[in-house]
Amino acid sequence: MPTLDWIGKDAVVAHHRKVPYHLLRCDRNVSAGDPHAGNLLVQGDNLLALKALLPYYAGKVKCIYIDPPYNTGKEGWVFNDNVNSPDIRRWFRQVVGPEADDLCRHDKWLCMMYPRLSLLKQFLRPDGVLFISIGIDEIGHLRAMCDQLFGRRNLLETFIWQIEGNVENQEAITATHEYILAYEREAGRSQIAVVLDPNVEDGSKLLRDFAENSVVKNGPGNPASVIELPVGFPCEIAALSLPRHGFAQDFIAQVEADERYIKREMRTSYKENYPIRLRAPNRMSL
Repeated sequence: MPTLDWIGKDAVVAHHRKVPYHLLRCDRNVSAGDPHAGNLLVQGDNLLALKALLPYYAGKVKCIYIDPPYNTGKEGWVFNDNVNSPDIRRWFRQVVGPEADDLCRHDKWLCMMYPRLSLLKQFLRPDGVLFISIGIDEIGHLRAMCDQLFGRRNLLETFIWQIEGNVENQEAITATHEYILAYEREAGRSQIAVVLDPNVEDGSKLLRDFAENSVVKNGPGNPASVIELPVGFPCEIAALSLPRHGFAQDFIAQVEADERYIKREMRTSYKENYPIRLRAPNRMSL
């Protein structure tokens, strides 16, 4: 399998093992709720926080969602998205060493992400799933890195998240979506349930236990009709094997009585699946 390489990789592939364990300290001045409920809000560097939580939750977490910096190169944003904050520069000097001066922002981003993803993988249960939001700048690098860490076969899906509507300037190329990568801890072990928007109205097709074409081809506005095909009519199917049925008169009469609409229940009452080959007096119809 192809592997991803970058400047500084050798210094970070095992860095998560060198991060020391340390105790979390409870600040009762900002605590709320039942202290025994197991809920935690941890403040601090996420690499240190993950290492502190690992002894308690290793192999026990079913779902992890992270929203890392997208590394857009912007520095005047809500936070520094150029992997160039004073804290991260200091971390690079300590971990990567003099080589850090030669890192481009993509090298820096990969160095920052690798040890954190390595720890997150250890939190997951065998049926656990990791979801990662990401933008266009690092989707390719992130996919390659996660393929190495989790295994290519453990990629569950790359979801497309639409974030913008129609583009007013049709001459401009504008990104209208971002991505969410989903990786399983062990391939085939996760059980992703069907998730629907809670605002879906009762009666929606999404709530049905069957699927059908959403284009209405059979209804009062588009009534059913009998199609007569002459003998020898060309057909792409070499042998069309449909048994003839003698209930044409009754079937057609019921359709006409129901505003020429073939109801779903008729398939059950006639014990037939569509299409139905009918035998009518003096003609053969499909």
